[in-house]
Amino acid sequence: MTHLSIAHSNSTGSGHLEAGVVLLLHYKNSGYTFQLIKRSESVAQAGDISCPGGMLEPRTDEMLSHILFKTEMIRTADNGSLNALPGKDEQTASLIRLFLMNALRESWEEIGLDPLNVCFLGALPSYSLTFFSRTIFPVVSLVRDPFDYRLSDEVEKVMEIPVDYFFQSSFYAVLEIESDSGNSDPRYNMKFPCLVVPDGYGHDDILWGATFNIIVNFLQTITGNPVPPSPLSRTVKKMLSPHYASGKR
Repeated sequence: MTHLSIAHSNSTGSGHLEAGVVLLLHYKNSGYTFQLIKRSESVAQAGDISCPGGMLEPRTDEMLSHILFKTEMIRTADNGSLNALPGKDEQTASLIRLFLMNALRESWEEIGLDPLNVCFLGALPSYSLTFFSRTIFPVVSLVRDPFDYRLSDEVEKVMEIPVDYFFQSSFYAVLEIESDSGNSDPRYNMKFPCLVVPDGYGHDDILWGATFNIIVNFLQTITGNPVPPSPLSRTVKKMLSPHYASGKR
């Protein structure tokens, strides 16, 4: 398992980080919508769109996952128990509960999401970041009821992106990464598929990288259909600031 491999690697001093994130779905206006966050300038990856969540705090999150195991407060969409997930052995189910509680704890801190206001839909494959020594463990949850967002200083805004956008080719483009300092680091000379989302004020937000890939993988898994390819004829650019990897704190 990825988690166990990381734990073994960290025991030798590698310092690889783990993070639980939750891909939130909400039924709104006769269709499903993803509830994502745009990261503020105070944190690393400023300006990126991501799933709510954050770094694993092993002791805290293990305690919370144990409480979840005992109380069964959070249920699946069909009101099933998280203690016996179909097709999952106990070790795998335990890790799913761990990263679910990790993601929900962070979501409470970031946007004010009540952990009891979700039902669990499933876990997605882990995803290792290109620019950071970090692995993301995504889980998918459905928000039961609308709630008022309470944003921390880590979040610029919550973005609600309809699932339908991901099946319309007009929203896709190729993203070119640039550095505002002319950095020769190869990380700043790469192209990525992306989703271009109008912000309603004449500008666009760009969904790319890990979150883009996590969502595309999820949609292709549940529908069995590929999303449209990013047209090579449409290119957008993103400037990575010198503090992109660390934030302005």
